[in-house]
Amino acid sequence: MIRAVISDLGNVLLHFDHRLIIQRLAKHLPGTVWDHEQEQQFWPLMHEFECGSLDTPEFLARTGRALCLPQSMSEEEFRMIWADIFWPNEEFLQLLSSIRERVTLVMLSNTNPLHIEFARKRFPEVFDLFSRTVFSYETGKSKPERAMFNEALLCAGCEADEAIYFDDIAAYADAASALGMHGYQYVSIEGARDVLRMYDVLPL
Repeated sequence: MIRAVISDLGNVLLHFDHRLIIQRLAKHLPGTVWDHEQEQQFWPLMHEFECGSLDTPEFLARTGRALCLPQSMSEEEFRMIWADIFWPNEEFLQLLSSIRERVTLVMLSNTNPLHIEFARKRFPEVFDLFSRTVFSYETGKSKPERAMFNEALLCAGCEADEAIYFDDIAAYADAASALGMHGYQYVSIEGARDVLRMYDVLPL
């Protein structure tokens, strides 16, 4: 029996596009440097930030240096350029809303405090759907580590085989399945409905 549905955030609950950050930087700060060298510096910083190894001020400072941002740019300006990259997956959110009385909903995401702070304010209805949230920057772990999935199961109050997990990244869905969960890559709303019907979470 399925007792919980655990869902990734990015490109499942909220669509996102990191290219929007680069486009805004290019538009508002034409002198911004973004090439292979900067990209090689940026992604390790991003990983540290998402794992909680860097706090927000240090991340902003180091990213600003890596991207050669002007010192005249305020922290608030950069916060908006960085964080405003989301839009809701309305159909999936409606689907979860229709089953929230039947199962426990838990959000599980590799993410950072800037994105969560922004998303909570912009899309409170998304976070209101969930009983609990598990974020990498809070746990110090990240998917596909076993500890992340175990934390989500603990929050859900169920065993692995009592939980369905949706993620847009197939490797993470597979990692959940390897632990005994019912992991599925989120590709379409139709596919998600089929999964929930298969486990009798959604009526036929």
